[in-house]
Amino acid sequence: MFSIRNRFVYMILLGLYSFLNTVLVEAFDHYPIGTPKSVILALFILVVIGIWEGNRVWDNYISGKNIKIFWKRIAYNFTGSILITLFITLMLGGIVCYLTISSRMQDWVLSLKLFLMVCFRINLFLNTIHIIYLYHLQLEHSYKEVENYKKISTQAQLQSLKNQVNPHFLFNNLSVLSALIPTDANASVEFVRQFSRVYRYLLKSHEKEIIELSEEINFIESYLYLLKTRFQTGLVINIQIAPSCLSAYIVPVSLQMLVENAIKHNVIAKSKPLHIDIFSVDGASVTVKNNLQRKIVDEEESTKLGLSNISKRYEFLGQKGILIAETNEQFSVTIPLIRLKEPAFSSEIERAD
Repeated sequence: MFSIRNRFVYMILLGLYSFLNTVLVEAFDHYPIGTPKSVILALFILVVIGIWEGNRVWDNYISGKNIKIFWKRIAYNFTGSILITLFITLMLGGIVCYLTISSRMQDWVLSLKLFLMVCFRINLFLNTIHIIYLYHLQLEHSYKEVENYKKISTQAQLQSLKNQVNPHFLFNNLSVLSALIPTDANASVEFVRQFSRVYRYLLKSHEKEIIELSEEINFIESYLYLLKTRFQTGLVINIQIAPSCLSAYIVPVSLQMLVENAIKHNVIAKSKPLHIDIFSVDGASVTVKNNLQRKIVDEEESTKLGLSNISKRYEFLGQKGILIAETNEQFSVTIPLIRLKEPAFSSEIERAD
């Protein structure tokens, strides 16, 4: 607010207003101070300029410190502005009193008291407007963050859905289904059931910002059923999740996107099986790890948005970012668990597919 365009016009107007307000309340009649009114008017304008510019310099300094907590920034701003106002008031007021009243400081007491009262009111007015201005900026920033998060979330969900409804995915699963129907009717029925569960979850996932890990695991099991039916022994899946973690929350379809990333970028064959492990070690995060068997992926097929989108969605929710680790043999991604309430018990179970 202190750096707005044409601020000197506002400074002069505020100085004039403060002087007129003092005149209208007949302060000079009740407290004769012996200083010409023209000098007092000039002093009011000068002190407003000093307070305003002092606050501007201090506010720029505080902004450079990148203080993210709103009330802390307000406290720093207000404390600094009080000291600035006190210094400018005593300095300018003392000079004027010395030149127009007396060289003795004892004769300045009443004048300085009145002047300090007026200047602190000016400072309070300016800081009140500044707080409103900062609050407005914070609201705008929050709105932009919400819109950005919605965009990122939508991109992630659309990308996840795109991965599943693209012609390759449909063709591969329909080919598997067509092979199952004449050989194993029961398996084909189960395949269709799991196939429908996958799409039902994907279509409804956009309705929630976070979802219980237990729901995501149920979805992942259906998704992995399709993959294992297709790749057979070429794909080995192991899930190890403690029951205490199942009540925690994660971003929807995040585990699926990590599994999809592993499938997309690695060779899968019976002679070279791809091992994917989904597990929780510390109860505060979930890791998806796979052995590296890299294959060449077309740029058009790899959008490179998956990991970035997951990371940004977690950051928006106030969680630590995802952790990516890669060696010559393994690649892993760890995502945080979001706790809304403490679990009542803690024990570990293992589920292997």
